[in-house]
Amino acid sequence: MAGLERVSAPAVEPLSLAEARLHLRLDTDAEDGLVAALILAARQMAEAHLGRALIRQGFRLWLDRWPPGRRAVDLPRPPLFEVSAVTGFDEDDTPHVLDPGTWLADRVATPGRLVLRAGTATPSPGRCVNGLVVDYTAGYGNAGADVPEPIRRGMALLVGHLFESREAGGEGLRPLPLGVEALWAPYRVVRL
Repeated sequence: MAGLERVSAPAVEPLSLAEARLHLRLDTDAEDGLVAALILAARQMAEAHLGRALIRQGFRLWLDRWPPGRRAVDLPRPPLFEVSAVTGFDEDDTPHVLDPGTWLADRVATPGRLVLRAGTATPSPGRCVNGLVVDYTAGYGNAGADVPEPIRRGMALLVGHLFESREAGGEGLRPLPLGVEALWAPYRVVRL
């Protein structure tokens, strides 16, 4: 069993308030609070739909144990930037950081992976629940411009859709407008 926890939120949104206002053709800042909330909602919807982290953020993956018969652990929410620590816990809950020389971060795979180096024994925590924890950072970068443009354009369309449908109360509101799905489709993480 594994659990994923976000430990640090993105510092910025992939779509700025100015970009969203331009897309919405708003000339005043009267609705900036609403637009900012819609940008946040659009990013959260994009990350959930795509299975990705857009702006760099920190995650903690909790594992009961290392997956049996495997040399690697998939790290959700690609793209992987770095693994900062792997910690195992004894049965008395004492943490022990694994030597970084015993594992490597595979940033090329999607999703990224934590891989045990050849000749390294599989970690065997003493605690039966949440015995291993992997701390890592994922996301395209620290700025909105680092996120692929089709994802950002899809977010702008989604912000527009949410802005125009705000009075609908859920009636007739599609989960994702068709153009958004088309823009995001190549970036969606699909598990086989």
